[in-house]
Amino acid sequence: MKKILVPIDFSEQSINAFNVAKNIAQKAEAEILLLNVIEPYMPFSEVGYTATEQDYISHLKDTSISHLKRMAEEDHGVKVSSQVEIGSIFKVIKTYITDQAIDLVVMGTQGASGLEEILIGSNTEKIVRTSACPVLTVRNTADSFEVKALVFATNLRQEQVKAVEILKEFQQFFGAHIHLVYVNTPNAFLSSHEIKEQSDEFVKKANLENFTLHVESDVNEEIGVIHAAENLGVDMIAMGTHQRKGLAHWFAGSIAEDVVNHANRPVLTFGLKN
Repeated sequence: MKKILVPIDFSEQSINAFNVAKNIAQKAEAEILLLNVIEPYMPFSEVGYTATEQDYISHLKDTSISHLKRMAEEDHGVKVSSQVEIGSIFKVIKTYITDQAIDLVVMGTQGASGLEEILIGSNTEKIVRTSACPVLTVRNTADSFEVKALVFATNLRQEQVKAVEILKEFQQFFGAHIHLVYVNTPNAFLSSHEIKEQSDEFVKKANLENFTLHVESDVNEEIGVIHAAENLGVDMIAMGTHQRKGLAHWFAGSIAEDVVNHANRPVLTFGLKN
């Protein structure tokens, strides 16, 4: 892990993410890249922005550059650089991840619910859905960030075996115990015998060590994962995401995005297709 991206909008949540990133960067001897994206609210006309609009955007950019420069120049114990861009927050971050070969994104999140969650979704959700690298979402302040135990939500299927390789890298990095959690729901109920067969095969193929298997019975996967994390008192939740887009995402949704929205703990997500 050499490059950690922290999108910054100067909110409390993004500062929390920066603090967590510093903890990780110090341990990994990695560089932190702070990225602020200014997304103009004013519509862009065929002839471009008016002089007033350009002055306003320039003022915002100059202010952001000044704030970020001060943040980056403080003594953080790690190398910190900064960049300010203008455009779509989601598109700029997504492009930056690829162009800068980012290894980990650490983002703050406020969560979302109701119509906001259904119709709009946050930029954090969109990054979780499409990122080419793992994304760690952070909501609450933490003086230090240690992961001694984490929940990995699994469906025990072959598709997640490759994802476990990414998980094991983070397990080794943090020195964490993995609580492998299977959520047994009414709509996809498995007998104890079926779970035992599937879990034995999954663990063997994934070559897992330092783990404990738990079966959580709940109304759906999202609630089951969050309840398991609370009951076990873990430091982080880890999940793979199918990164569905368009109509597939609209109809099938994403359990990982739902957990990101509603969990109070940090959530690490990584694409199952990566």
